[in-house]
Amino acid sequence: MKNITVYHIDCKIYLLSDISYNRILSEISAYVDSALSSDSKMLEFHRSYRYKNYVLSGFKELEADKCYKAGKVYSFSLRCIQKELCDFFLQKLPNSQTPTIKGLVAAVKIIPPLFLERLYTITPALIKVGGAGYWKGNLSFDEYEKRLFANSIKKYKQLTGEEIDESFTLYSRIQFLNQKPVANQYKGITFLGDKLELYISDNEMAQKIAFMLLGTGIMENNSRGYGFLNYAALR
Repeated sequence: MKNITVYHIDCKIYLLSDISYNRILSEISAYVDSALSSDSKMLEFHRSYRYKNYVLSGFKELEADKCYKAGKVYSFSLRCIQKELCDFFLQKLPNSQTPTIKGLVAAVKIIPPLFLERLYTITPALIKVGGAGYWKGNLSFDEYEKRLFANSIKKYKQLTGEEIDESFTLYSRIQFLNQKPVANQYKGITFLGDKLELYISDNEMAQKIAFMLLGTGIMENNSRGYGFLNYAALR
């Protein structure tokens, strides 16, 4: 059975041009992409159609007018579960640059094994429904939950290579924290996601998958910054 390690990388960047709040995830992911594109092996990984198993947050700092200013230093976090990827980001991100973002420093810590009580999103959790846009009105709540569960299971299987008994409960309660969809821009497209909170079940499989989700992100488009999680732990 493979043990999962969650690497948490804190990054500081210098902003070269103003960014509006709804473009933060797009600009940070472009900056991370620029690092991946500097290496042929990582570029192939970046272009592959598979779970990337890393997730990034938005800027930690808040701007009252929701405009992030050129000439200021901001910080964000990136998590992953593969040491090779962690080492690559630590080396490359401080030396990467886009027209909007210049890297400064990056530092890593390992999140220790935890007994998780709750997971809650820092960036919106995203589920894409073909060309139909937002899931509400296109999927039932039961279908949404099935997608969430299936996505989490697929990530775990891809990561560990294990076949598991799927007759377990991942969480005892799910709560949506937003009154309306949370909008973010990516390449001219508006994605609508949700802020949510999961109360994690206390069975072994639920705890393993919940811990993994800290490193991979929850739901879809995690490498674009969606589904970055924080947590409450009992130990």
